[in-house]
Amino acid sequence: MKMTIEELALSEREFLHDISNHIVVAQGMASSALRALQEAELNNLDPVVIDKLEKSVKVINKMIVQVKERRAKLHSISGKTI
Repeated sequence: MKMTIEELALSEREFLHDISNHIVVAQGMASSALRALQEAELNNLDPVVIDKLEKSVKVINKMIVQVKERRAKLHSISGKTI
């Protein structure tokens, strides 16, 4: 059975949609936790913890950009056959 690129792209877009939802939830939770820690007056909080959380949020943001770029690429190849 031949599969069109459109069918393959649709399957990939569905996967990217699902994983994107999880990434956005992680982004929201990490950003919320970071904001709470930055605003809290915790004298015994190791600054390394804040640094690691900031790096995590940056990486999550990069993943979101990559997923969006991949989605756009899949949209651009829809309609071609393989």
